[in-house]
Amino acid sequence: MARTFPFTIRQVAKLLDLKVRYDGHANGNMDVDCPFCKKESKMNLNAPDNVYRCNYCGKNGGMVQLYARIYGISNSDAYREICEILGCSKNSNAGDNVESSANGQGGTSKAAVRADGNTIHQTYSMLLSLLTLANPHKEHLLSRGFSENAITEASYKSTPAFGQPLLCTKLLQSGCVLEGVPGFYRKDGKWNVKLKAPGILIPVRGIDGKIAGIQIRLDKPVNDRKYIWVSSTDMEGGASSGSPVHFIGDPAAKQVYVTDGSLKGAIAHTLTHHTFICLPGVKSLGGLDDLLTRLKSNGTVYILEAFDINKLTDNQAKTSATKLREKLSGFGFKVTSAVWGDKSLNSVADYFMHRMKKERNHVYNVDISSALVV
Repeated sequence: MARTFPFTIRQVAKLLDLKVRYDGHANGNMDVDCPFCKKESKMNLNAPDNVYRCNYCGKNGGMVQLYARIYGISNSDAYREICEILGCSKNSNAGDNVESSANGQGGTSKAAVRADGNTIHQTYSMLLSLLTLANPHKEHLLSRGFSENAITEASYKSTPAFGQPLLCTKLLQSGCVLEGVPGFYRKDGKWNVKLKAPGILIPVRGIDGKIAGIQIRLDKPVNDRKYIWVSSTDMEGGASSGSPVHFIGDPAAKQVYVTDGSLKGAIAHTLTHHTFICLPGVKSLGGLDDLLTRLKSNGTVYILEAFDINKLTDNQAKTSATKLREKLSGFGFKVTSAVWGDKSLNSVADYFMHRMKKERNHVYNVDISSALVV
């Protein structure tokens, strides 16, 4: 049976950040700098067949094997990582064959039961304490409105370029549990963690302040995706990240905002000290019930739906915002929609950043009676 894949060698080349010297769209071939021998323009990528060959060092094979060779992992792991980063569904026909095509044998993996919340928080906290934040990432966060203290408190770090197995060894020596913690997995009896995609690690915390998951803000978006979860679904000892909701601010606040994106909400909180619920996406309403119940019992009265301003023009965004407001009303909150006059400001974080710059750091509150940010 022929193997089919839910991605192409062009997409793999973009993930690997290969330097393209020639792109023959007409015939489907690309010439890139070889990542193995480093010779300029010597590797040919055959798009119709999804294969590669370096005309200098002779390295050749399929696109999955190319990814696997560069990162030093198995073809099966490479296939899963590519699918996860690109956000495409795993094709069982391809998934069953990528390992056997190179090694002559299939691979099996058994995911673990997801660890409890305290274990996940402890392991992630210790992991982040072992990492650093690269200067370009720090400068990016500062430019978005974060203070030095806010960056430190949030534990934002950069994905490490190498040394993932050593990190796991240090965590185990510190008494951390890796089994069932999303992102960690066993390969040939040894622990590893999936932190290869270059970017900023964004801890996602619950209302109790504990880390429930970690996202990576990619340095280079893939297929318009800026964020991926640290996850090890279907891998030995691993677990799914799920889609936890990020909460930042006062658990007993009378007024709370709901927006999509943990980083956007964190920026807005840093600028205003308002309390924010940050959904993984505008459609991700499933994990809200327990949080809303907690807020109701804590005395929250007003909740402002603060999705991006395209909710006024994009039908899908408008529908999601409406469903959110209906859900919030069903819990008995007084609900309104936060909007602002300058439509060039996409998010509520953009709005507050604009106001801070314009009014010399004077932060304005929201007039919840008019449903308009003024």
